[in-house]
Amino acid sequence: MNDEKAPSRGSAALEPAALADSSAPLSQPGTRGQVDGGAAPASSLSLTERVLAWVREFIQFGMVGATAFVVDAGLFNLLQHGPLGFLAGHPNTAQFVAAATATLYAWIANRLWTYRGRTRDNATREAILFFFANACGIGISQFCLLFTHHILGFTSALADNIAVYVVGFALGTAFRFFFYHYVVFTGHTRA
Repeated sequence: MNDEKAPSRGSAALEPAALADSSAPLSQPGTRGQVDGGAAPASSLSLTERVLAWVREFIQFGMVGATAFVVDAGLFNLLQHGPLGFLAGHPNTAQFVAAATATLYAWIANRLWTYRGRTRDNATREAILFFFANACGIGISQFCLLFTHHILGFTSALADNIAVYVVGFALGTAFRFFFYHYVVFTGHTRA
């Protein structure tokens, strides 16, 4: 048994490159099969490699999202219901400020960690699309909050949090994950 080719139980076991033949050129994780700067078709990766790459990406995306959630929810509740209540009575403004702050954090964390292996020939394009995706996610949360307040008539702190951070955040997160994966961090530049 050759121990050099066996994946370890550490983080390398999740790397698609750890499953490849050691004599073949290794692709960077998250580059969709790019080897030596060239674009390899997605079909060149085995199903196991693609699944492991997706799982790794989803876990990292989830960890960034979880910490962004803490920033978002904590700041919203501090602004809306905190001891000083800077934006008490203005839930949409408090939610917008909190979400914008969490978005900036998520941009930095996703760019430096989750999608760091993907090429970024056009970082301006990625930034614009990232903030567009997050504006759509904020819009989803805003809609849920507006619907709860103005249609259903629920205005308690609990109703605000459920509308924004359970329903709105779940819908917005699903949208963001697929938008980031297929549009923002593609690993190549579109003309």
